[in-house]
Amino acid sequence: MPTKDLFYKTVETALIKDGWLNITPLKLDYDGTTLEVDLSADKFLTAQKDALYIAVEVKSFVAASVVYAFHQAIGQYIHYRMVLRYQNLERIIYLAVPLSIYQQQLSQPFFQASLTENQVNLLIVNDITQEVEQWIPNPEQ
Repeated sequence: MPTKDLFYKTVETALIKDGWLNITPLKLDYDGTTLEVDLSADKFLTAQKDALYIAVEVKSFVAASVVYAFHQAIGQYIHYRMVLRYQNLERIIYLAVPLSIYQQQLSQPFFQASLTENQVNLLIVNDITQEVEQWIPNPEQ
């Protein structure tokens, strides 16, 4: 099983442990353009918890270049957010990333500035314990 699939499963397990229900893939449509997850790479989950609805773009950052993978993740995140607004789906979108990648790379100034500039919500998942480490911002507050 490819590494990307393994992190998808890790995020799914973390959401379940965090109390989220009805976790399913999400297909989006924008006037005939369908956006869907490539099952062997980037995953997009939906989950419902009480009255909260989220959409999660899962990124494992297994590419040779973290910067390249980050560019790709931000582009996808922005497009998914745009289509969610277009469809009037009241879901908060998050970019799920492994804790190890966040600590080693995404906490650096360049990545932090880009996340702020592009208003990216993060779901940081501990890739060892398969638990939610941190929501930025927390959807329950």
